[in-house]
Amino acid sequence: MSIGKTTVCKKVASMLERKGGKLDGFYTEEVRDRSGARIGFDIVRVKDPEGRLSLARLRSSTDAQKDSKYHVGNYSVFLNNFESVALPVLNSDADILLIDEIGKMELFSGDFKRKVMDIFFGTSKKAFVIGTIPELHKVPQQHATLFQKLHADERIKILNVSYQSRNNLPGEIIRHFS
Repeated sequence: MSIGKTTVCKKVASMLERKGGKLDGFYTEEVRDRSGARIGFDIVRVKDPEGRLSLARLRSSTDAQKDSKYHVGNYSVFLNNFESVALPVLNSDADILLIDEIGKMELFSGDFKRKVMDIFFGTSKKAFVIGTIPELHKVPQQHATLFQKLHADERIKILNVSYQSRNNLPGEIIRHFS
C-alpha cells in the first residue's frame, strides 16, 4: 500500500503551476490492471502528462520480458524509458524541479545519479528542488552515501509523508514559495 508521496508531488506541481512558477519535473505513477492489482509504474513529465512511458512492469507480463536486465523485486525496469524522460528534466532551466523519485529503480541510471549529485552538491544547483526519497533503512547499500549526504545537508529539508501528514504537506511545501 502506498503512502501518497506521488499524490503530494502532483498536488504541489499543480499548485505551483497555478502560481506561475517556472517548474519542470517528473513523477512515477502506479499502473493497475482492471482488477486493481498493481502491475507496474509509469514515468510522467509534469509538462507532458500524456507522454507517459513505462518505468517498470511485473516480470510476468509480456512487455517486461522483452529485454530489461534491470530488476527490483518482481518488476523489470525500463532504463531507456526512464532516462528519456528524467535526464532532459534534470537539464531543464526550471527554477523549481520536481523529482519523484530518487529510488532503487531510478538509480540504475548512472547518468541520473550523477546529475542528482550535481544538482544538490555540485555546480548546477537549482533554486528549489522537491524530491522524494526512501527512508534511510530502505536504501540499497550501494546508494547509502547519496542518501546520507542528503539527510546531513542543512540546506535540505526532509519532510516525512505519512497517512497523518500527507493532506497537509502540499500547503506546507507551497508556503516556502510565498
